[in-house]
Amino acid sequence: MWIVLFITILCLLAGIDFYFGHKKMVSLEKPPSATRGEMLFLSTGYHFFDSLFHDIKEATLHIHIQFYILRDDELGDELCNSLIQKAKEGVEVRLLLDFLGSKEVKKETISSLKDAGIHFQYSNKPGFPYFLYRMNHRNHRKITIIDGNIGYLGGYNAGNEYIGKNTKLGDWRDYHMKLKGPIVTELQHSFFRDWNVASGDDLTPPPPTHHENEGQKEFMLIHSNGDAVYRFFFEKIQRAKKSIFIGSPYFIPGKKMNRALLRAIKRGVEVTVLVPMNPDHVLVKEASYQYLQPLLKAGASIYQFHEGFYHSKVLIFDENICDIGTANFDYRSFFFNDEINCIFTEKAYIQEVKKVIESDLARSEKLTVEHLKKIRTVWVRIKEATAFIVSPFL
Repeated sequence: MWIVLFITILCLLAGIDFYFGHKKMVSLEKPPSATRGEMLFLSTGYHFFDSLFHDIKEATLHIHIQFYILRDDELGDELCNSLIQKAKEGVEVRLLLDFLGSKEVKKETISSLKDAGIHFQYSNKPGFPYFLYRMNHRNHRKITIIDGNIGYLGGYNAGNEYIGKNTKLGDWRDYHMKLKGPIVTELQHSFFRDWNVASGDDLTPPPPTHHENEGQKEFMLIHSNGDAVYRFFFEKIQRAKKSIFIGSPYFIPGKKMNRALLRAIKRGVEVTVLVPMNPDHVLVKEASYQYLQPLLKAGASIYQFHEGFYHSKVLIFDENICDIGTANFDYRSFFFNDEINCIFTEKAYIQEVKKVIESDLARSEKLTVEHLKKIRTVWVRIKEATAFIVSPFL
């Protein structure tokens, strides 16, 4: 009796903690910011890191860099050494990492960064109030601003696996953007909002350094702390008329979002989903089956990337609105992560992204209702039930 009462009280307190913690984070969300700029699309880890390291080397004023994960490995060391060198040259360097995402970074590494004069902070350190919610909340944003006129945003973290050096996962497929123009100023503001929350500082971003006429293409940035990206995706799915493409490493959209996709199919919208065949985390694949099965039966095309690991986060609506950013198509990114997504309508950019998607689809296997039914054994269904319970935490 007392044990049941104790567990009930704990569950109630946890629910209150999560409810008010989430409500607080949603209140911090900023409305989407319309801006302008130019984009270079980077679809391999080698292209991204070659470009990033080159721009870090050329920096003269400041480097503000934010990752969800930094590994203590060959590539992570190269990044840290590059930042240390620039700090020694007198360039202001700020490095912001997620506390749990980068929990394996050694104390010696952090000490060497600080000793070189680098300003270092962790986002989302455990604390009060809302302790349980903060333990589950992640800063999943991955952005870099160099000298105020070059910005990076996308899915890559810093570690060997992101350049395909993890033998288990193989080739790592991801999308990142190199940005110029006024959009870089918006990234700078995003970085400093996160920095000030993490550090307790009240710093203002340095003034913009881009030219006024630089970057004439239209962009929009969505800064999500609780549900902004969810609302954007849901609205665009409801309004889609011809086609929806979703590429994501994790497909756990929830019943409401999945129903929106099913309604889209019913009104004649062609829905295509690209996910990895081999997952990088336990239960995420099983968690997706309850959503993929009804989509397949309704007529959606589901592809599983099998030549490595598919980690890209991309949505295209009616071939005229494209979203690339840090948010996965899952509960965690929708409601428990800090995310940043970039929206654009420039046709030339969308065509460039579509060409890469077509290449990734060619390296994928189309999933069928029959095959999904075959692989959903009793043991897999048990894992599905477990995944359903814990899906908000995957």
